[in-house]
Amino acid sequence: MKDTAMTIGELLDRPEVKHLLRPGDVESIDLTMSKPEQTLKDPLYIRILSGVGAWFASIFIIAFLGMSDIITHETGAIICGVAFIAVTVTLAKTCKSTFPSQLALAMAFAGNILLVGGLIQAFDHSMSSGEVLLVLLSSHGVVCATIYILYPSTVYRFFAPLALVIIATIWISLDLKEFHMMNLLLAGETLLFGILLLHTRRSAFIQPLIHAAATMLPATILFMNLTQGGLLDWHIWRTVPSSPMLPASALLAVGMVYLLFRLVGGVKQYRQPWLIVAVVAILLLGLFTTPGILVAIGLLIAGYAFGDRALTALAYLFLPCFLVVFYYAMNVSLAHKSWMVAGSGLILLAVRWLLQQRASKEAAQ
Repeated sequence: MKDTAMTIGELLDRPEVKHLLRPGDVESIDLTMSKPEQTLKDPLYIRILSGVGAWFASIFIIAFLGMSDIITHETGAIICGVAFIAVTVTLAKTCKSTFPSQLALAMAFAGNILLVGGLIQAFDHSMSSGEVLLVLLSSHGVVCATIYILYPSTVYRFFAPLALVIIATIWISLDLKEFHMMNLLLAGETLLFGILLLHTRRSAFIQPLIHAAATMLPATILFMNLTQGGLLDWHIWRTVPSSPMLPASALLAVGMVYLLFRLVGGVKQYRQPWLIVAVVAILLLGLFTTPGILVAIGLLIAGYAFGDRALTALAYLFLPCFLVVFYYAMNVSLAHKSWMVAGSGLILLAVRWLLQQRASKEAAQ
């Protein structure tokens, strides 16, 4: 008897097999078979050892370049930085196993640092400390944007933009020393987060930047709270306004109201009672509490609305943090603090009760 080859389609079309299939099974099998074959992953301990080995290899490479004085000069640092970035892009496109992937990540960070450091050395001869920070900020922004586009690493795409905001905060704190500039930085972060979250497609290219922007916002507000001098006695600003957090509170309250209207379908829904209550509650929270509370609640709403666990986790992480910092850092009397905290709690409880009443009425209809 001669054996004949049989395709998957022919097998599924045979009567003894066809009656065993459910509707949609054929399409599901075809979709699975059309996907490229995936290589089996190494065991977890092998991947951990490979990743550690890749980072050690990159450290030894950088140590060798440093001991040989290749990267101590700006020209060598720039050339090595560009070479590291080129190696990163090549490894990312050609190799998918653990060792080259982790080596590419290490090379990406090292190339970023070397290239930015070389550029700073090239311009450092006739600049003040503030100008050095400004060159550091601008050069890292250009290098970060370039690597972000060329290298599809979630880890790099998250941490590199965070470093950009940290550098901007250091520049404002050490060189400008003007507290209102932090409000401008916060406004830029809020605008970036809103555009990324509401006006872009949540693809793998944008998602790490969304999470980075979501981390920037509460971290910046926390820094602003801590440097007012009420909690840690940090006095780094020339002058602190009498109501330093009021612009941030107003900005974030408007941003939260816009987020709500976008999520419910636009301004046409403004007559709904629950939405009116929510908007009033947001405005009152802007008056009673630190803007960090508004950010935490906004992240919580966005996390549940978009099914993003990272945003939800950030909200739960920063909400108790801001409650504690707000209570202890505000330079007001204990009675005034208690009144503000109690008022905020009553507002939230009232909103919760109204929403539960509305939900029960809708369920009864």
